[in-house]
Amino acid sequence: MKKEEKQKLIESLKDDLKGATGIYFIDFTGLSAGDLRILRTEMRKKDVKIKVVKNIVARFALQELDMNNLFSFLKGPTALLYVNKDPLIPSRIISAFSKKREVKIKGGFVEGRILAEDDIKRLAFIPSREELLGRLLLLLSSPIQRLHNTLSAPIQSFITVINQLRRKEEGGNS
Repeated sequence: MKKEEKQKLIESLKDDLKGATGIYFIDFTGLSAGDLRILRTEMRKKDVKIKVVKNIVARFALQELDMNNLFSFLKGPTALLYVNKDPLIPSRIISAFSKKREVKIKGGFVEGRILAEDDIKRLAFIPSREELLGRLLLLLSSPIQRLHNTLSAPIQSFITVINQLRRKEEGGNS
């Protein structure tokens, strides 16, 4: 590969990684071309990019981004997965895919933190942002609903008593 081509690859990767909220490093050894294609398709559906580049290219891109602390993940065959939205999506996809085919996770970098393989596996079980917001809304609305029920119960009882008295009065006059 010519120096100019390598520099273009480095610049392209650097631009891609610059805005990433999550970067994951996996070892794709043992995956067939078909398995890798399936993994790429699953990632693409969720707006996750997956790139297989030479470690030296990744090293230069990371160095230019001042991410030298990620060099330890660049040993052996490495694929980079990165996402610009929800940083937990790749961990969920990897977890689901690993049930069929073994994927070796080397590590990752999510929102400023370096993560080991075990940390990434745990990330897969964190509920999505939407699910957490739904739970929060339920928790916040529950006390309000109980207060409403408590305050309206005496009024409902009062109305019921008045209705019964009215029926009794109407029944007695007939």
